[in-house]
Amino acid sequence: MSFQKAKISSLKLDSKEKYQTQNDKIWLLNLDQIEQHTGKILSKEYINTSEIGISTHYFRKGTVLYSKLRPYLNKVVVADEDGFATTELVPINCDLNKINPEYLAYFLRSDIFLNFATNVVAGAKMPRMVMSEFWNYDIPLPPLSEQRRIASILDKADKLRQKRQQAIEKLDQLLQATFINMFGDPVSNPKGWECCKLGKIVIIKGGGTPSRNIDEYWNGQIPWVTVKDFKENLLINGALESITIEGVNNSATNIIPKGTLIMPTRMGLGKVALTGLNVAINQDIKALFIKDEQKISQNFLLYFLLQMKNQIISLGKGATVKGITLEDLNSFNTINPPLDLQEKWSKIALAIDDQKQKLYKQLEIQENLFKSLQNQAFSGKL
Repeated sequence: MSFQKAKISSLKLDSKEKYQTQNDKIWLLNLDQIEQHTGKILSKEYINTSEIGISTHYFRKGTVLYSKLRPYLNKVVVADEDGFATTELVPINCDLNKINPEYLAYFLRSDIFLNFATNVVAGAKMPRMVMSEFWNYDIPLPPLSEQRRIASILDKADKLRQKRQQAIEKLDQLLQATFINMFGDPVSNPKGWECCKLGKIVIIKGGGTPSRNIDEYWNGQIPWVTVKDFKENLLINGALESITIEGVNNSATNIIPKGTLIMPTRMGLGKVALTGLNVAINQDIKALFIKDEQKISQNFLLYFLLQMKNQIISLGKGATVKGITLEDLNSFNTINPPLDLQEKWSKIALAIDDQKQKLYKQLEIQENLFKSLQNQAFSGKL
């Protein structure tokens, strides 16, 4: 069954909403409050109405808000209450006689529209959706009853995804609580563990990038890890790009053995992972080789650095892209509790991480199911 199509501009009411309520506080919605790809509100900020800035607009409950800034981040939300939003969020005051807001939001988050949106942007550093292209886009428009049915099915599938994600978040909280219980706050060190600089316990090795102008250096058998390859999984088993041994020999990159701790020092600060195979790394990644495994456990150091994420991020310097200098990394303070306690922690952490990996696999299946349902829904096959 094929659906009729309609331009987004034809589905909205043209009247501008005016702020009328006399409440002292009102919701101020910014981009960082919206989770990518899901439309979930991560947090809410309420401000006095007298503090509302000029670079905002008022919206009512039920308005669909679409982020025109960096559309690849895929931030779309249906407002669950009245508020003000940054002007980077485009309000779509839906004509309820034509379009269901939840249906529209699901379509705007779909791969179909996302692929379109990422190719119609203007601006290099701050890419924004070309709004004339946005309003002229033809979306599938089934009858309202079918729109509601599709939105209901996608809602149920989305809730399954969220439950898996929440279970993963609870395991992360358990991991953090267990670490604090065993070692105390690593920043204040209330248990008085021996402290030392990171450079005293590890050797830090960097990487590089082979020339992009020489084809023989690329698409080889050696995974070439960049910050883009750091995902939720703490084990890196591949990379988006690969290089040849000629690329290694003719650049500053290095082969990093399987089982090595690596971390970004420019962009993606606070992320840490272990290599699941031999890899090469670019100049924004550092490999940490433990000097004496009788003093510090690699798994302990991995999770210690994860707990210190905010402190690592705070070391970043730079106007646009934050980076950590090698000097600051070597000078980073670490705690060094007894090795037997580190190993006890490592066993607990690995057991929790094993459960997380199982949940990630289930989440991946549900993500694929959700995308499949979206594609079927908007092509009239659901």
